[in-house]
Amino acid sequence: MAISYVDVYHLMHSDGDLWRKAEVACFKAAGDILNESAGTANHANRVVWAHATLPDPAAAAAAMKYSILQNATIQAAGHTSTDNDVQYVVNSLIDSFATGA
Repeated sequence: MAISYVDVYHLMHSDGDLWRKAEVACFKAAGDILNESAGTANHANRVVWAHATLPDPAAAAAAMKYSILQNATIQAAGHTSTDNDVQYVVNSLIDSFATGA
């Protein structure tokens, strides 16, 4: 079943469990990046992202918010999205956000 634009809007502007999960997913991803091999693609930029994320994972999650909502599984499940689904989506977005800036 397709989710309506109004439903997506409500997710965009809510303060629910999806965003709490996204914050934890960013926090966990940052820790994992600091332990990954230096040979990992885009490693230097990923480390910059991780160091920026660890002290304020809420800001990292907020920056990714609309990109996270592009995922159809997340849209459909909304605040009931599983931890694994949220982590997967966050992990898949890191290289897009890890620009070294």
